[in-house]
Amino acid sequence: MVDDSGDHARAYGVTFGPLKRALREHRYPVSAAELIEQYGGFELETATGNERLETALEGTETARFGEPWEVRDAILDGLDDGAVRGRAARADESGDDPTEVDAAGDWSRLESEE
Repeated sequence: MVDDSGDHARAYGVTFGPLKRALREHRYPVSAAELIEQYGGFELETATGNERLETALEGTETARFGEPWEVRDAILDGLDDGAVRGRAARADESGDDPTEVDAAGDWSRLESEE
């Protein structure tokens, strides 16, 4: 079991903290606007300082997200240069499967217990 409150809530030098678990538990698909409305005030700790989720997502070109890792990638893409460490290429450019568990931990959806 992954502890989303510890080191696994850190991706590429960005600490997501409890936001990671919230994104993994969220119901998908979801729009960027919905995420900003619900989680916009969450603070991300980056290599260059703190950044609000709202700021990172407001310029995204993605209208809807189907998976938590897609939100993570949009957030990382929306952060200032230097804020993200060790993420040389986007998954779609490198040919890697972004659904696999990487050094940034598991970003798949958590199954809801209904």
